[in-house]
Amino acid sequence: MRASLFVIIAGAILVAIAVALFLVASPTKQLNFVVNEALGQLNKSEAVTLKPGENVSLVFPNPVILIINSSEHIYVYQSGTSSPVVESNVDNITAIAVAPNVTVYLVNNHTNYVYIKYAAIPIGQSLTNALLATLVSLGLGFIGFIVLVVGFVLFALKK
Repeated sequence: MRASLFVIIAGAILVAIAVALFLVASPTKQLNFVVNEALGQLNKSEAVTLKPGENVSLVFPNPVILIINSSEHIYVYQSGTSSPVVESNVDNITAIAVAPNVTVYLVNNHTNYVYIKYAAIPIGQSLTNALLATLVSLGLGFIGFIVLVVGFVLFALKK
């Protein structure tokens, strides 16, 4: 019975640490700043017109989040990497994480002209640290939950 209580307490402590870490290191403020900066840059950028079949190639020396606003959804691919482009698209605004020194192609694969605006926001160390802390807290919370369940099962079996 004492062992099961010890396991329950250990699981509860792990969950509490995970919740505290998540609340302290949550990237919400950093992400809010990045999104506001990106939208500000996007609104200031000049529109580029792509003819059917035409493309724009972009290369960045550092990792960035590329935000694209287009009149129609455009095809995006990267050269120099075998991984697919991971993009999020809402109302023709696309966000893409771009690795350093990788060429990104924005391709108009429509039969009409497409107008695009884009902005590149650097991925800073503080954002990376916040996301890492969030992932660690989620993992710690999961492990704490499993330990908590094991403790309750041990407690129930001992009765």
